[in-house]
This record gives sequence, structure tokens and C-alpha cells, in this order.
Amino acid sequence: MEKQSFSYNYVRLFPKEQIGLHRQSSWELTFIVIGSGIKLIGDTTEPFQSGEVVIIPPDIPHCWYFNGNNTNTEGKIVNITLSFTNEFLDRCSLSFPELHRYIEDLKKNQEALKYNRSQSVTIASILKSMYKQNEVERLSSIIRLLAILPLADKTHIVGKYKERDRKQERLDMIRVFITCNAYRNISLDDVVRHVGMNKSAFCTFFKQSIGKTFITYLNEYRIERACQLLKQENISISEICYHVGFTDIPYFNRVFKKHKGCSPSQYRCEQ
Repeated sequence: MEKQSFSYNYVRLFPKEQIGLHRQSSWELTFIVIGSGIKLIGDTTEPFQSGEVVIIPPDIPHCWYFNGNNTNTEGKIVNITLSFTNEFLDRCSLSFPELHRYIEDLKKNQEALKYNRSQSVTIASILKSMYKQNEVERLSSIIRLLAILPLADKTHIVGKYKERDRKQERLDMIRVFITCNAYRNISLDDVVRHVGMNKSAFCTFFKQSIGKTFITYLNEYRIERACQLLKQENISISEICYHVGFTDIPYFNRVFKKHKGCSPSQYRCEQ
């Protein structure tokens, strides 16, 4: 089988099947068809929504953590990813002089970029049309894209390269996992499995890195989230309790008072 010069993937999977933090030597153009959550790209962590189109240069670590609240009728998220290498871009530049300036502009960029709404609609339309195309037809669509991709609005930077740091990557994975899953009942086994460590090593690593246990850190995060929700008068305290991941209201009240020095109702009255 001949080596492909690019890779096109129309992905449908359950949120739990998402790929963890990774990096590759190719460019990655991603269109979120259905889904939302938190994306971690290089040095930046921020939310994403359906319709978003992002291009990531080679060697920038990244991951997309989808939540379970935005899926298709099968409970799956949907995205399209087109990958191509710098070698592919160089061959295109040599073969098609008309593309040279566009490709050089694209290769100069070292930051992950999110396209604005109008650019995203144009790029998404081409990516969706590629689903039913053969490899030669897809190649012609990529040529169309190469004249568009360098036109990203530079104010929409969503991540920069950072040196590989295994410790920091693990901490980033843990933080994003908590952000995406704090609303549900998280066990220590869940996060240990997510980062690929055994339980004893994880507990030692986390305590040395953060200065507190995982459960303490998780509870602090949930209480801070609860404080934000308590400022909204239309949400009851019991609803907030379950929304931030606690399953027992008395326990929620005790943890809240331990961290804030007052009960949730007192905190709300003082706001």
C-alpha cells in the first residue's frame, strides 16, 4: 500500500473514547461538528463548542476533552480531522507555484489558531464535502484549503508551543479531567486510569506536585464552582450540591463550611 500524503478522518465516538494528551509531527486541522468541552493546546486551556475550527502546527501537545451533554442521537460526538506534513506542503509548493506564498505564510505560523465565524463556515463546508470524495478529489479540496488556511485572524490564538515536560503534561491532564468531570462522581480510580499511573504512584506524585491530596484538591475545585453558582439566585442549594458533583447535601454543607468558614446559605446571603 502506498504511503498517503495526508490523512482525513470523520470521527464519531463516545466522549469517554476521546484521545488523551498527544502531539504529532503533522499539521492538524480540526472541525468540531457536534460536541463541546475543554481543549488543551500547548500553554492554553479553554472551552470549545460545536462549529469550532482550529489548526494546530506540528509538535504542539493537545487534547480535546468532550463532555457528555452535547452529542448526537447515538450519544456520540462528531469531528473531522485533516492531517498533513510539512513535506506534503513543500511538495505542493514545488508543484504549484501559485500556492507558494500561501504555504509559506502558513508554515511561518507557530501558534494554534481558531478561525473566526465566516472562515470556519467556509473551511467546514470543504471538510464536510470531503467525506464522500475519493483520495484524488480530496487532494483537490486540500489545494482549495491551502489558499484559505493562512488567512486566520491572528487575535484568535488558542495555544503556543511549549517544551515537553512530562510532569506538567500529567498535571494538565488531571486539571482538565477535573474541569470536565467534576459534575459527576469521580473516583480516584477514574483519574488514575486516565493518566496511566498506578494508585500509589499517582497519590505520591499529586501530593508532591500540588501540596495536597487529590480529594482535597477536587473538593476545593467543587466548592469554588459552588460559590460561583450561589451568586445565581435562581438555583437552589440542593441543585448546586448535585451540580458540582456532591451526592449528599449534609456532606456538601460540611465541606463547604470547612473551606469557606460558613454554610452555603450564609455565603449566598453575604453576596
